[in-house]
Amino acid sequence: MRKSILYGFLSFLLMTGQYSFAQTIWQGQHHSYRIILSGDLAKYKTDSLSVNLPELEINKKVVTTIKGDSIFFKNEIYGFSFKGKYNGNKSAISGIFNYYSIPNTAIVLKKEKEIQPVYFPQHPKKPYPYQVIDMTFLGKKTKLTYGATLTIPKNKKKYPLAILISGTGQHERNYTYAGRQFFTVLTDELARKGIASLRVDDRGIGKTSGNFKESTTGDFADDVDAQIAYLQSDKNIDASHIGLIGHSEGGMIASIVSARNKNVKFMISLSGVGVNGLEMLNLQNTAILKSYNFSDKVVAKQMEMYNIMFKVVYDTKDGESAQPAMEVKLKEWMQKQDSTTLKEIHLWDGRDKDFLYRYGKDADRKWYRYSIHYNPENYLPKITIPVMVANGDKDISVPAEENINSFKKYLKTKDLTAKIYPGLNHMYQHCKTCTQSEVKELDEVFAPEVLDNISKWILARYKK
Repeated sequence: MRKSILYGFLSFLLMTGQYSFAQTIWQGQHHSYRIILSGDLAKYKTDSLSVNLPELEINKKVVTTIKGDSIFFKNEIYGFSFKGKYNGNKSAISGIFNYYSIPNTAIVLKKEKEIQPVYFPQHPKKPYPYQVIDMTFLGKKTKLTYGATLTIPKNKKKYPLAILISGTGQHERNYTYAGRQFFTVLTDELARKGIASLRVDDRGIGKTSGNFKESTTGDFADDVDAQIAYLQSDKNIDASHIGLIGHSEGGMIASIVSARNKNVKFMISLSGVGVNGLEMLNLQNTAILKSYNFSDKVVAKQMEMYNIMFKVVYDTKDGESAQPAMEVKLKEWMQKQDSTTLKEIHLWDGRDKDFLYRYGKDADRKWYRYSIHYNPENYLPKITIPVMVANGDKDISVPAEENINSFKKYLKTKDLTAKIYPGLNHMYQHCKTCTQSEVKELDEVFAPEVLDNISKWILARYKK
C-alpha cells in the first residue's frame, strides 16, 4: 500500500553557502502529492533541512550532502532519496527522486514565498474574468446555515444559473478529490461561457452547519431546495433559469429535487444513479471486483454472498440493526462453501467477523438505508424539464450502460440528451488502468470535451 501512496514522492533541494536564501521554501508536486523542502539555506547544517509531504503526513529532517551546485539527500527510515542540481536562473531545483520500485522520477522544486496548495493545470488562476462571491445564508425550512460561493459572468444581468451537487461523502464547496477541485474547474468553464453557478459546502463542513453523519440523500435534497429558495429571494440574483448539475449521488439528488421542485428549469446528471439501490450495489461491486482482475468464479461467488447481505439490509425495518440477521445468513452461506472458495473470497480464518463488523457499521447508517431503498420510478417519470445524462464508459462506481438505460426508460421528458464518453472514469478523467486507485495518478481534473458539452447544452436551452 505504501508503494502506491508514495508514488507521489519525488523531490528536493540544492543550495550552497554562496547563495543566501534563508528559510526559503522549495516546492514541487507529483500527481496528488506535494514535496516541500525548507530550512536555513544561508547557514546550511546537515539537520537544518526538512522535507514535508503534507498529503502523506510526513515531515522529517533529511541527511544532506552538498558538493558545488549539486545536492544529495536521503531518509533511511522512509527509504527515499534525491539527487539534484540548482538551475542557472536560481528559481528552481531539478533532480531525480528514487523510491523502491519508482526509480528515476524527475521532479522540479520551485522557489516559493509560502507553501502553495495542490495545483493542477486546469485549476483557474486569478484574476478571474467573472465575479466570485463567497456567502452564507439561512435555509428557512432546514434551519441550517449554508456556506457557498456564487459565480456570476461579468457584465450580465440575465444568465442561466446552475446549482452544483457533489457526490457521495462529505465535501467542501469545491468538491475536492485528491487535491483536484472538480467544481472549481466546472464553475470556471460555465462562467466563461456566460453561465452562473452556486457551489455549497456539505453539511457539517466549511461554513455549513448540520450533522452529516445523521443525514440521508433525502436530507441533501432538502438542502438543494433551500438553496433554490435562497436564490429566488435575493433580488440581486437572476433566478429565472435555475438548473441542477449533480455528480454521482449528486445526480440522484438532482433527480429527487427536479421531480418535485417546479423552479428547476434543467437537470444534468453526471454519472448519476439511474437504477434502484439494490441493483446499484450489485453493478458497482461487480465492476470494482472485476477491476482487480479476479477470476469470474471469484467475482460470482463474492457477489453471491454480497447480494445476500444486501437483501438482508434491504429487508431490515427502520430503527433496527441488520447485523444479527446478517450474521445468521452469512454463517448459513459459508457452511455451503468449500475451504478453497472461502479462502479465495477472503472469508477464511475468522475474516468473516471482520467483514461483518465493517459492513455492519455501514448497513445500519440512515444514509445507507435510504440509498438501498432508492427507486428511480418514484422520481424520474415526474421530470419533464430538459435533461442531460452522461457517464464515462470506464466508470466502475456507477457503470454507464445500465444507469443510462434506466434514465431512458423512466424519464418522461421530451428533451433528453444521453451520452457515454469513451475512455473516461467516474471522475471524468481519461484513464489508462481505470481503477479507483489510478484517480490520484492522473493530473487531469475534468475532461475538456465534457465541460464543453455541458455549457453548450445549457446555453442551447436558455431563452434570454
